[in-house]
Amino acid sequence: MAKQNCLIVLSASSLGVSAPSFLQCYKLTQSAFNIEIATPEAAAAVFIDKDDQSSRWLSDIASKKLLEPQSLSDIQGSQYSCVVIPHSPGASEDLATCEALGSILTQCLAEKKPVCAIGLGVCALLSAVKGDPQQWAFRDIALTGSSLAEVTATTYFSSLPLIPGDAILDRAGIFSTGAPTSIHIVVNAGVVTGQNPQSTLSAVQNMILLANQRQSKGK
Repeated sequence: MAKQNCLIVLSASSLGVSAPSFLQCYKLTQSAFNIEIATPEAAAAVFIDKDDQSSRWLSDIASKKLLEPQSLSDIQGSQYSCVVIPHSPGASEDLATCEALGSILTQCLAEKKPVCAIGLGVCALLSAVKGDPQQWAFRDIALTGSSLAEVTATTYFSSLPLIPGDAILDRAGIFSTGAPTSIHIVVNAGVVTGQNPQSTLSAVQNMILLANQRQSKGK
């Protein structure tokens, strides 16, 4: 089968993107997909929670010019088989209100293409609206994301403009979490969400399975 295309969406906010979560997303998807990275206005992502190993990986990827993002406003959702959004505190600041990303996600839902979001990256799903009057596109889909207990334990809690659970419930969405720092994912209607960075591996594996199933059916 031909290799599918996967879009990894990163925040460009100074609040940052989790380096460990991004690298897990990248390593898992690169063997199965052609990868493109996109941010708002093609701005460089700021990686946080780096250790020596993740710093080396990021330097290696950057040296091959594989970290140079496209602008989300230039992305055609039809070109991709799936979308992945790693754990990103910054997503609550820029991706949550990004109209270009909202259009991509709405198209994915309409075409039943897998969408995967992890931790605070789930805030990016808030960008997708549809209909007249407009409603949140994910309101009928069960989701998880960073819990209040997990978020309040972070150093950046006071800087976050929104909390996933509150924002989702405010939009009449469906939201649940497991115990703090536990591996917890929800798979519903082709959307895979992970509660926290620890859930990245399981969430992305499930998304890859969904994408491969969709391709095998010729859709």
